[in-house]
Amino acid sequence: MDNRVALLIDSENVSDIYIEDIIKEIPKYGKLVIARFYGDINRISDKWRDKALNYAIKPYHQYNIASGKNAADMDMALDALSIKYDNKADTFFIVSSDSDFTPLAIKLKELGATVIGIGDENKVTKAFRSACSEFKYFQYFDKEDDNDLSSKDNDGLRKTIENIIIEHGENNKMQLSRVGDILINTYSDFDPRKYGSSTLSALVQKLNFKTITDNTTTFIEYDSNIKLEDIKNFVESLLKGKRTGLSIASVKASIEEEFPGFNYKHFGVSQFSLLLKQFGYKTKNNKVTK
Repeated sequence: MDNRVALLIDSENVSDIYIEDIIKEIPKYGKLVIARFYGDINRISDKWRDKALNYAIKPYHQYNIASGKNAADMDMALDALSIKYDNKADTFFIVSSDSDFTPLAIKLKELGATVIGIGDENKVTKAFRSACSEFKYFQYFDKEDDNDLSSKDNDGLRKTIENIIIEHGENNKMQLSRVGDILINTYSDFDPRKYGSSTLSALVQKLNFKTITDNTTTFIEYDSNIKLEDIKNFVESLLKGKRTGLSIASVKASIEEEFPGFNYKHFGVSQFSLLLKQFGYKTKNNKVTK
């Protein structure tokens, strides 16, 4: 059975210009079975009404009669829980930048639902973003592949992906979709479009990773240009003439400065000190000696 999706939109905090993009996201997660928008219908624009009609999004009218509270938000939250308790949907799209929906997202996840939040990057709170299984920003819908990553973003994201491959892959190779799953589980708002790429495959290629397709499965490969022998020779030069040795931290820092992108896990060890022992050095009291 297809995964069932419920789309719930806080119309008072969402522009009509994003409706089509939101609808396009849904098939990635399943079949849309419930689509509703909440708010004072008398206050929304004609364009909003037209978009809702075109995409069969059912209006749920609510006057703001509760003092200090948004009645539409309350109605939307109650409906979401009712839908889940009645087992009518598995995945919920909560479209709003309002942090008041944080408890709802948490509760839906506790009940076993997947929660996809969509909102404004400049307005959404970290709490609401983190409460969702995934979070997408309006600003990155329909982004093309012509945007360049900043050097800082480039290095940081590449390092993150390298670590994922090293820790979870085999022989520095890993299924691309699995990398994507881990990125989303780690950063709920991860989205290739945020970095100017339409797909994860396009993004990793932009970051100069090698991708390999075997039948219908795509793998990503991490190939470090740093050679084990070069690291060993460099450590030897550092310790030459140092009768009392050096601190492990200073040796590691020197290697990282000399070899940008160095990651000891790439060489099959779980700790930096184990790499030093592999070279034949002694490590004790946070120092390394011959």
